[in-house]
Amino acid sequence: MAIRQRILPLALSAFAVVYLWQARLIELDPWSAAEAINARTLPIVYGVILLVLGLVLSVRPGPPGEAAAERHRRWVALPLHAAVILGFAALIPYAGLWIAAAALLLGCLLVAGERRLPVLALAPAATAGAAWLLIAVVLDVYVDPGLWFG
Repeated sequence: MAIRQRILPLALSAFAVVYLWQARLIELDPWSAAEAINARTLPIVYGVILLVLGLVLSVRPGPPGEAAAERHRRWVALPLHAAVILGFAALIPYAGLWIAAAALLLGCLLVAGERRLPVLALAPAATAGAAWLLIAVVLDVYVDPGLWFG
């Protein structure tokens, strides 16, 4: 695999290292500092998983005979996915988490090339609905509905 194909996985690994470094700086309350599971645990687990994935992706061989058109399509999809994620972050304060999550899933499905209308309609709605049911109804955790609905 050429060095150009290793740049993104190595950048992902570098991001994971910075993320882990920042996760270690999370301040703990005196009573949770001695516990095995605390506010740092989940970010550190995520950082380790991200680092392992980045390193595995950087050492694996590239796909055999990948066409230039396929490489171009993947490079076009990357900024589109990033734009969808940024749109999700911008939409949360206005539409609330649940509608923004459904929009995020819909956008990612569209960028990935999904064109079946039942999948485009049901997958985001069912996922956001199930998350709302679990978090807001079952666990009774308040989630701000956003400026448009609050």
